[in-house]
Amino acid sequence: MANTNATPQTSDVDARLARLEAELALARGDARRARRTSCALLCLAGAAAAGGLMAASQVARVEDVLRVKRLEVVGEGDKVVLLAQASQTGGQLDLWSKGGTNTVRLACAADGGDVAVWNNGGKPVGGLFASALGGRLELGGADGTTLATISRGEEGGSLHLMGAGGGTSSLRAEAGAAGAVLSMRRADGAVGMLAGISQGASVLSMSNQSGKEILFAGGASDQSGTVRIADAGGNECASIVSSMGGHFNAKDGAGAMAASLSSAGAGKGGALQLMNGAGASAIRMDAKDEGGGRLMVGTSTGAPAFLAEANGGAGTLAAYLQERRVAAIGAGKSGGLLNLLDGSGQAIVVAGAAEDGDGGAVSVRNARGVQIGRLGVDAAGAGELAVYNATATLKKLIEAPAPAAK
Repeated sequence: MANTNATPQTSDVDARLARLEAELALARGDARRARRTSCALLCLAGAAAAGGLMAASQVARVEDVLRVKRLEVVGEGDKVVLLAQASQTGGQLDLWSKGGTNTVRLACAADGGDVAVWNNGGKPVGGLFASALGGRLELGGADGTTLATISRGEEGGSLHLMGAGGGTSSLRAEAGAAGAVLSMRRADGAVGMLAGISQGASVLSMSNQSGKEILFAGGASDQSGTVRIADAGGNECASIVSSMGGHFNAKDGAGAMAASLSSAGAGKGGALQLMNGAGASAIRMDAKDEGGGRLMVGTSTGAPAFLAEANGGAGTLAAYLQERRVAAIGAGKSGGLLNLLDGSGQAIVVAGAAEDGDGGAVSVRNARGVQIGRLGVDAAGAGELAVYNATATLKKLIEAPAPAAK
């Protein structure tokens, strides 16, 4: 059968059919010579046989054994419709249609039995034969193109399906001791989709027309699942893996990580991370161990620039300079709090709701953390300002004027 995607086994079939056709031509020549010789012998033997037949019993004689080197059955027009003969590899039986087309052949070949079927147009449409590996079944279209084969492959059973007309897409399925593979191929033979299974893992792969893998799904080394998606050039763009839960990664066109969404584990919440062009963490959101949320905005190097997080029933917002906290806004027992710190992390301004009175309070401290000034509210609700020396051992208090007596 003609096939543009010919396999070694298909080539064997073409050679086999060519050999059988040559043997058929030789057999037809032998048949014509045998018929001419048989006519002459029958004429000579006719007279002698006539006397014997007259004397024979009227009941036809039944032979137990009939031995011939070739047997022909002729039909209308003295055309051979069945021929049984010996070939170089064993016995051979051929059948012809009423129109004179050899449509069926049953023969012994080098590797075993061989059955070939042709349509009335002389095109091969079916075949069943033994090969060196085992059995092989072929089915073809009306034009003789092979459309399907079932055979014994290198490691086990093999199924091959092709489109009509040749030069079309195909499907192949193969099984063996290690596993099974199903592949779908384009007209040029390139694999477009492949699915396989083995004792340890399963795989699904899809490739574009350039041969680049654009989708992969399979098992990871720990027997968990993973999915990878690539762009037209085969560069990985996204992946999903199972590691302490789900984990999704998005990459740029060059393969660098751009974003990550993952689980922190059972009962620990999730995390979202966005990277800059250098691969450093620009934004990170996650859940803290106690259940509160946390948001970090990073610098170009990934160091924290701002950090907002929940602490119990309150929240804080901090600003950083070269990985040191220099400002913080939070919530305390009495209300809001503001801390301003120097480059070494020492608080130099503390402001917020006063814990020992009404209203607010502002505390100014020197580089050693000693309070040198305080603005607050006195017991009467009026303002007061206290100024201290460097060691906070001396104090000068400025109070609001008392109201005039009525």
